[in-house]
Amino acid sequence: MATSPRLAAFEQRIHDVIPLTGAMAIELCDYDGQALLVSAPLAPNSNHQGTGFGGSVYSIAVVAAWGLVELMTEDNGIAGHVVVQQGAMDYLKPAEDGLFALCRLPEEAEVARFLKTVRRSGRGRLALTARVYCGTPDLAPAQEPVAVFEGRFVVQLKPTGKAEA
Repeated sequence: MATSPRLAAFEQRIHDVIPLTGAMAIELCDYDGQALLVSAPLAPNSNHQGTGFGGSVYSIAVVAAWGLVELMTEDNGIAGHVVVQQGAMDYLKPAEDGLFALCRLPEEAEVARFLKTVRRSGRGRLALTARVYCGTPDLAPAQEPVAVFEGRFVVQLKPTGKAEA
């Protein structure tokens, strides 16, 4: 369901390098340069009670946040490795329908500081919030989230063309 060739290619890369995302049937729905919208059906992500499995709810939130950092750094000409350093999830209510996660970049000044730090020192950290909802994926959800993820991501610049001995 990725809406652009870029998102379709990124979605395929995610499924290739993180096999769990394929099993979860995660789809990248939209990216506008400021937010990433990710979805997954309930069926492969349900628990014994027929609601969203906590691990799946956590995972879709991390994919939305991690993917947003990947896309944003690429947009800014930064080739880096992105990893989650810290994460916490508040589960607010049961997920009773298909899941979607929405992660937005923080304020422009914070993003600018992060990018400057990565370029200057080769490494930077960025705190993000991803909200998980149920229903039809939307960049402006009307409903309250079923869960909220708070995490910190680290970007480490990839080494540039050094010959190996």
